[in-house]
Amino acid sequence: MRSGDWRSRKTQLVTMTLGFLLQTGAVYLRGQIVGQCPMKSVSDVLVFIAWSMVLLYFLVGPTYRVSLLGMFTAPLVAGLQGIAFIVPGAFPDYAAKAQINAYVELHVALALISYAAFALACITGVMYLLQERFLKRHKIGGLFYQLPPIQGLAKVIQRFVLLGLVLLSISLGISVKLHAPVTNTHVLFAWIVWGLYALIGFIIWRHALSPRQTAWLAAVGFVIPFISLWLVTHA
Repeated sequence: MRSGDWRSRKTQLVTMTLGFLLQTGAVYLRGQIVGQCPMKSVSDVLVFIAWSMVLLYFLVGPTYRVSLLGMFTAPLVAGLQGIAFIVPGAFPDYAAKAQINAYVELHVALALISYAAFALACITGVMYLLQERFLKRHKIGGLFYQLPPIQGLAKVIQRFVLLGLVLLSISLGISVKLHAPVTNTHVLFAWIVWGLYALIGFIIWRHALSPRQTAWLAAVGFVIPFISLWLVTHA
């Protein structure tokens, strides 16, 4: 690895770490203000997903050797947090709870972290399509050399989809334990997202599509859970 690349990645890691610590502090303080986990309003949900994406980046990115993932993740994280501050009625007060049900909080938290995994699958899909474009146009240099092998990116998409499915399955399993009706808006949309990514996972497992088509599916598929956030928090 060239020294310049090493310094660039070190700077990226330090920046992401500092941002994550600030995010963690902000989520904690917001929780203290509302007296519960801040996961009800659309602005709080966007911040929590952004925080979860960085958390998964640290936990999963190095394992899958996708060091450049942080460079692609950071703009989306910044964008989500920017939107969180400009949506109407951002960061409202919460109604006081007499008692907090830990299972309900865990159910919602796992669902949102699974959305973060799907967001990272989306980002990895974009990285795959970008590298493929470089290869087709014979633009070999600069950013291309920092991207992981294109075959590796295809596997990372599969793993993020699987990770998100596992987390969302556990979340929905908890909702069944809580006897939450499927007609509940939050649960209904969670099942819709689960069905979408279960289909994507099945397609990946069966190799029914080319890696390029799978990358497009992962990139475009995140539109559904992203839109569902607005529908659920305004229901």
